[in-house]
Amino acid sequence: MPLLKIVTRFKAKSGCVDQLYDALRSFDNSNSVFLQILALDGNELVSIHAYDTIEERADDILAGLNWLDSETPLLEAYGENRTQAFSGIVLQRGSD
Repeated sequence: MPLLKIVTRFKAKSGCVDQLYDALRSFDNSNSVFLQILALDGNELVSIHAYDTIEERADDILAGLNWLDSETPLLEAYGENRTQAFSGIVLQRGSD
C-alpha cells in the first residue's frame, strides 16, 4: 500500500483547462505509483499522486516546482498561492 498521498488543486484561467490538463499529463510521474487527474467545476483540476516512500516524493518536489513555474501563466491564483495542496500518510485503504 502506498505510504503517502499528495492532492493538488489547480484553477486554470478561462480557456486554458485543456492546456493545463495536457501539462499535468506530460509531467514525469515516474516516481509516483498512482496518479489521477480530476475535473471540477469552475476550470479546476485536481491531481492525486501516491508514493511508496517519502524519499520518492522528495525527489519530485524540485521538478514539480520547476514545472509549476513554467505553467503559472495558465493558472488563476488562490489568493497568494498558485495551488491548493495537502499531503498525508495513508492510514487505511479500501476495506482494510
